[in-house]
Amino acid sequence: MNKTLKFFGILGMAALVSGCTDGKKIINFEGIPADVTVGIYNPGRGFRLETAVDLVDNRNNPTELLDSLSEAYVSDSVSLTQCYFYLTNLIGKDLSEENMRTMQAYFDEMRRLGKKAVLRFAYERDFMGRSPKGPTEEQVLRQVEQLKPFLQKNKDLILAVQAGLIGAWGEWHSSIHGLEKSEETKRRILEKLLSVVPEELDVQVRLPEYKDLVKDKAELYRRVSFHNDFIVVKPDPWDGGLHEGTESFARMVKESPYVAVDGELPWGFWSVGSDPDSPTAGWLIEGLPAARELFLNHYTSLSIIHNYKEQHPNNRFDTDNPPEYSMVVWKKTMVPEDSVRKYGLPVSDNYFRTARGEAVKRSMFDYIRDHLGYRVELQKLELPSVWKSGREVKLNLELINRGFATVFGNHFVSWALIGEDGDVTVFRTDCNPSDWQPYSPSDTAYTPLTHRISSELTLPETLDKGIYRLGLWVGDASERLLCDPRFAIRFANGNISWWTDKEGRYGINLLTDIKVE
Repeated sequence: MNKTLKFFGILGMAALVSGCTDGKKIINFEGIPADVTVGIYNPGRGFRLETAVDLVDNRNNPTELLDSLSEAYVSDSVSLTQCYFYLTNLIGKDLSEENMRTMQAYFDEMRRLGKKAVLRFAYERDFMGRSPKGPTEEQVLRQVEQLKPFLQKNKDLILAVQAGLIGAWGEWHSSIHGLEKSEETKRRILEKLLSVVPEELDVQVRLPEYKDLVKDKAELYRRVSFHNDFIVVKPDPWDGGLHEGTESFARMVKESPYVAVDGELPWGFWSVGSDPDSPTAGWLIEGLPAARELFLNHYTSLSIIHNYKEQHPNNRFDTDNPPEYSMVVWKKTMVPEDSVRKYGLPVSDNYFRTARGEAVKRSMFDYIRDHLGYRVELQKLELPSVWKSGREVKLNLELINRGFATVFGNHFVSWALIGEDGDVTVFRTDCNPSDWQPYSPSDTAYTPLTHRISSELTLPETLDKGIYRLGLWVGDASERLLCDPRFAIRFANGNISWWTDKEGRYGINLLTDIKVE
């Protein structure tokens, strides 16, 4: 076993002991109080960046934008990036080893930064007939097939793959060759993409009705998810009918609990500023209605690049006097707990109270940041008062997911005993975090579900007597990410600690101290 620096003395209890009866100890956990305003950095959820890499033009600097944006948004707890790989200059050509190295360099840097990708391949970078060139169906299908080895190699670093490929920015409109006008063309491209994307990953489409292209193939249909590239809440000619009261919106509500959903607001210079393509600009996307939409449609990720502090293409953005885009207003919009409850939104324990129990308001920006995807709060742990080497112990842990969505990706959930010398003994469970739905999808009252991790552990005969810290380790199941704590899940509790060993292999939520006799 790897060892860390030796600990001196016994750490204080990381939770509240509420009772000890019949040889059992009961520990109650608390949520994170409002005094802590920094978001939790958790893998595969939350705000995301947006980057674009042309495989030819950017072959010498594929990570430049990723690095600069990661630094610019470091305070916003961003663990995801949307990556556009543009094949514009490769139309009609086979993808070369150099092209693969360019993509791999990006993914290697992304892993170094502790991030995962929402991945999209595209060709055309403008709409309304402004793109100079675009691919034919045959050219798209040929290159998609060539992407298979790259996708398989990097599947552990991908949250979802977006359908892309067709039209402006891969949004399935405005293509030079009118690919979006043929149902058969769209079906063949979607099926081809699903065939090369590893089967454990979702493929996201721009509009719910595009799922019908594979409605007769249940295994493919199950893997098709959604990305809404124009979240404005109110009806708008550009929103694709994705607002409350429409059939498309209702369909997303029904199907989104089981797939990873991504989205973005329109650019701030489109909705708030002055843009020639948006003559009606001058309106904001309100935070509380936006949060409700993100909740009802189980959004896992949302762009932090749009409608926040982006630069207008005309370079008129004054960094000393920036326009108040929607997310900037979200930061200034403070809401009380009862307003959030009125909208039927989840309320995390202690979220609207300070450590001293004082009721406070929270900003809409913080609320959305903290509840995108999953937000797992431990509730109660039952465990034996006495632990003995070679004997069996029974543990029962209760938790609630206060987030908008469940956990996606493959994870190992393990109990961990950490000795005073830093040795770690791991007991793997058969728990699957993807089962941690916030509420039953059919429950219109949105009643939080309580999930349980119940285990019977047999302690090794060789386990030394002494004081141990008991923790829960939810690591990425990928062999190369399992021992990277940045890809392990942290719980949203204010009275537990996060522990990593000296070598930086473990990311463990510390629950309590126990004594082995």
